[in-house]
Amino acid sequence: MSLPLVVVAGATGAIGSEVVRELQSRGSRVRALVREPSRLTTEPEEIFVGNLLNPRTLQGACADADAVVSCAGARLASKLFTWKAESFLAVDDGGNRSLLHEAEQSGVRRFAYVSPYGGRFLGVMEYIRAHESFAAAMRVSAVDHLIVRPSVTFARLVPLVERARKRGRLSMIGGGQAQTNPVHEADVAGALVDALEGREQEVDVGGPEVFTWEEIAGMAAAAAGGADVRFSYVWRAQMRAAFRRFAGRHGYDSAVYRIAEAEVDMVAPAVGERRLGDYLASLG
Repeated sequence: MSLPLVVVAGATGAIGSEVVRELQSRGSRVRALVREPSRLTTEPEEIFVGNLLNPRTLQGACADADAVVSCAGARLASKLFTWKAESFLAVDDGGNRSLLHEAEQSGVRRFAYVSPYGGRFLGVMEYIRAHESFAAAMRVSAVDHLIVRPSVTFARLVPLVERARKRGRLSMIGGGQAQTNPVHEADVAGALVDALEGREQEVDVGGPEVFTWEEIAGMAAAAAGGADVRFSYVWRAQMRAAFRRFAGRHGYDSAVYRIAEAEVDMVAPAVGERRLGDYLASLG
């Protein structure tokens, strides 16, 4: 499928910026849909300033576009107090529904969405429910849909190195034996655009190497110059998550997902050749 013009929502994020580069490398023009153009690290051909939480600002965002790619969503919280944080339900579901509606009104042929891997088996936690609710809306839409579900991305592991470097130690949840295969954002982008140009509707992607979280923590600690790695009991993490509920629902929802991620094997079909050890070592 030829894609002369593609709208990329969330183009300032780690995956979104790589999607912009991948599309441009294949000859597509990109219209970046962003709230803050100053945060762009790429040079899209067009910039459209809009906010998924304000549907009126999206009018015209998809005009003349052949496809839309949404990498937009609320971030997993890292701070304790999250009273004012945008919820997963509001952004990942509600905001993307507004964008999908705009795409339908504009006659867009294809709509791609980046959702977390594990959404079909991790249960009813809010982080997953918001993503899967929008995925369900896509399946009944008039626009041909594509859902790409990456495992944990390399960029999401950078805070582990930063915490280890700052504190001299790295605290992790659980026993560290759950497995995953982290994937570089550029490899996610390549798989996404491949599928966007094809006819796939749901694609799971992971990296070429499978690690336990204990192994990942060890690599992050080494990249930080050497740090102690400690794993805490899950019940302690659950107690802290319960406390977060009084400090803001978004922090609680984020903590619940992180506990599940640390305890459940999440190994997706492998794509790409970029290796986590090389990536983490480059952060030093």
